[in-house]
Amino acid sequence: MTVTTGELTYRTIDPLRDADLAVRHHIDACVATYGDDTRFQGTAQYLRWLEKKVEEFPEGYLLAYRDDRCVGQLELEVPYGMTSGYVNLFYVTPEFRGIGFGRLLHQRAEFYFRSWEATLVRLHVSPTNRPAMRFFLRMGYHRTFSAADKRLWELEKEL
Repeated sequence: MTVTTGELTYRTIDPLRDADLAVRHHIDACVATYGDDTRFQGTAQYLRWLEKKVEEFPEGYLLAYRDDRCVGQLELEVPYGMTSGYVNLFYVTPEFRGIGFGRLLHQRAEFYFRSWEATLVRLHVSPTNRPAMRFFLRMGYHRTFSAADKRLWELEKEL
């Protein structure tokens, strides 16, 4: 699936073709979250997980491009029959951070969640990842207190 909206083109992640890029994004997100990559489960395990998720939620597992440059990656899902969605990964590549592309990715994420009739979105973020915390709070998320991993905060937003 490929969709162009405004400045960005989104396409479903191909776990084989996009493996190196998806792994790099995931590792970078682990470092931003935990300070290092020790929580990364390994390339093979991540790619097996990603392949299953793309098969189940093809419109939610996307790479975003501006021309031929990757702007970011979204890993979004609304399990069948549920009214809440979850953000597994919201990633903006370093060169596109802080200049509005996160907002564009967020608009796409909200479009996805609404298209599946979700009324609530949840995600987890490290309180030490200050740029991510500021971004999600500006996007209207607020903290809940149900995160199982105490190093992470659960944020949610009503749609």
